[in-house]
Amino acid sequence: MDRAAKVKQYTQKRKKNYGTRSSQLQAAGIPKAGLFALILSAAALAAVLSLLLQHKSGESDLTYVTGEEFASMLSFLTEDLPEEWTKKPDSFLTRSQMKEFVQTAGLSGAIPLTGGNDKMERAEVMNCYRQILDLLDLGGSVKKKTLLMLSQDGTVLKTQEGDFQIKAGPVKLKPFYTYQAYCMEQTVLGIDSESEKTIALKNVQVQNVTDSKTEFLFEKQEYEILCKDTGALSPGSSCTLCIKGGRVTKVKDIKQPERAKAQKSDETAEKLPETVKVLLLNQGNVHYDQVNLKCDGNYEITKNKKKTKYRPSDRIQVKKLKLKKGKSITVNPLKQDSRLFLTDQSGSEISKGYLGSMTIYRDAEGYYIVNKVPSEKYLYSVVASEMPSSFGAEALKAQAVCARSYLYRQTASNDYSEYHAQIDDSTNYQVYNKSDVSAEDIAAVEETAGEVMYVNDEIVNAYYFSSSHGYTSSMEIWNQDEAAYPYLKSKSLMKSKQEGRKKDLSDEKVFKDYIASAKHDAYDSSSRYYRWKAEVELSADVKELKQRISQRQKLNPDNFTFYLQSGKKRKKTDSMKGFGGVKNMYCSKRGSSGAVLELVIQFEFGKAVIKSEYNIRYIIGCAMEKITYADGTQDTSVRFLPSAYFSIDFNKKSKRYLLCGGGNGHGMGMSQYGAAGMNAEGWDYRKILKFFYNGAQIKKVY
Repeated sequence: MDRAAKVKQYTQKRKKNYGTRSSQLQAAGIPKAGLFALILSAAALAAVLSLLLQHKSGESDLTYVTGEEFASMLSFLTEDLPEEWTKKPDSFLTRSQMKEFVQTAGLSGAIPLTGGNDKMERAEVMNCYRQILDLLDLGGSVKKKTLLMLSQDGTVLKTQEGDFQIKAGPVKLKPFYTYQAYCMEQTVLGIDSESEKTIALKNVQVQNVTDSKTEFLFEKQEYEILCKDTGALSPGSSCTLCIKGGRVTKVKDIKQPERAKAQKSDETAEKLPETVKVLLLNQGNVHYDQVNLKCDGNYEITKNKKKTKYRPSDRIQVKKLKLKKGKSITVNPLKQDSRLFLTDQSGSEISKGYLGSMTIYRDAEGYYIVNKVPSEKYLYSVVASEMPSSFGAEALKAQAVCARSYLYRQTASNDYSEYHAQIDDSTNYQVYNKSDVSAEDIAAVEETAGEVMYVNDEIVNAYYFSSSHGYTSSMEIWNQDEAAYPYLKSKSLMKSKQEGRKKDLSDEKVFKDYIASAKHDAYDSSSRYYRWKAEVELSADVKELKQRISQRQKLNPDNFTFYLQSGKKRKKTDSMKGFGGVKNMYCSKRGSSGAVLELVIQFEFGKAVIKSEYNIRYIIGCAMEKITYADGTQDTSVRFLPSAYFSIDFNKKSKRYLLCGGGNGHGMGMSQYGAAGMNAEGWDYRKILKFFYNGAQIKKVY
């Protein structure tokens, strides 16, 4: 909105509100025209606020107010702030500057000020600001909110009320402290003060507990916080954390861990949900700028409880339905077997067909889509998207039971409740609706209808992956307690009885000899990923390497340790600041199945110790130049390592690290290529599942 439009907007609001305030303003000596002097004369304000540049700050607390923050606080008046306001944002506001500002705005009669060039404390500035809002923000666009600051990444604040943009600096807000903030929608204009209010953070998922701290998941983000009483918490439980002053003061509404919930009879299992709500991602993002759709049958759209019917030839542009923020529409096919399609603006299909209904929501960031579909029909598409039908009927059935078991465990966590969904359609959960459904896929789901795997009355967390290097792994690859998942054991996929004996591949030389050979006859050795070789150049882009390490470290700090080194001295540090360039990379700990459990990247003046297979694959992937697969094909575009089962050598001539590896995926649970090999050997799906999941029993839940 340009300045003229802004003035017009405020003028219209003023006409509605001015009658109740006119006498107050005139009594204070403010002429009617003076009320809008600030809006109409940005140049005059620029001259006033340029004085803010004279005083430099040395503090980053809430004692004073900087020029940048004050400019941000006034941004409700105009979209085009003078550039001079923020050239030197670390200046502080003085009494004389505030006085001159108030005079320029024509508010002297209402806001009397005295004093010289001493800095104004924040409480005094905010007192003036409240009066400025009362006199100039007639539309009430600026709201005062109480925000719990969870974390800050640049200009983005994560709070209990979602993400906020913050325009002002250089104030550093403390994690898990509460603040009174002035906001316009999802933007923080300024901080009034630190608050003594306790904020209740609801529906957090406890990840880990120590004597004084708890790690938890909130809105899919991981956090660690000091906790007064951790005795009542256990990993897997959900609860409400009452937070004040950087720590948990009280824990409420504790719900038992998912495992305990699952340890019930089949009678309880019959109550498991028959439908699932899937968030349809837009190339990995939640939101869409626009949504177009159609149906291959008659359908209806419900908006504000009003239903409108459409024919198959009718294509809907949701934008034209004028959906307001915070509202939604639901699209329902009139026949159960009809499918909904996302389209481009010309009406061409850009998705596979979706069974069930779609609800399109609109919020401040755009549109998002949730597909509500019967669980069994959801599984049609999961099986089709996760496994080729050529793998065979019994392998497909095994996949269907895995997918159903995994679905029930994942929907219980309700990770996407803020988006009215339970899971998404990506590899974050299970790939959904990315391949055409075949008759074989439908048969696999229907012939195993309602079947899930149990171990000790607990639904199995049925992890699966593409192909192995000859062995599967346990929870050690994720740096988690193996005893909590007794059904996930390391298995040998070798066909011969002699080779089928489980080897301990934790020894570096034993693993290197094993992985260098591709002669082993395993059930999944037909995969081109069974053996691969990758060339890695760590020194080419050290900046990206460090960025990836820092990014993952923020998400799961327990899997990272940084050491700053000077000569023989070494000490732990919180960041890689001053580490310099890369000197070396090696495996410092290897699992019994051969996975790299700890990777060390040695820098000139420090080192990073990295745990967990995903972190390792993601971080090294950015430096991978070329990968060669078992079938001789090569790829130079891949930026994610296929697995964490690899040996490391360094070629001094090429100055490249040479990784000799095998497998594709995390390596835990069922190998899909392995299931295909077992299918070819005549195994039925029950035998396949019992092989991969120790002690598993297959039960019908409906």
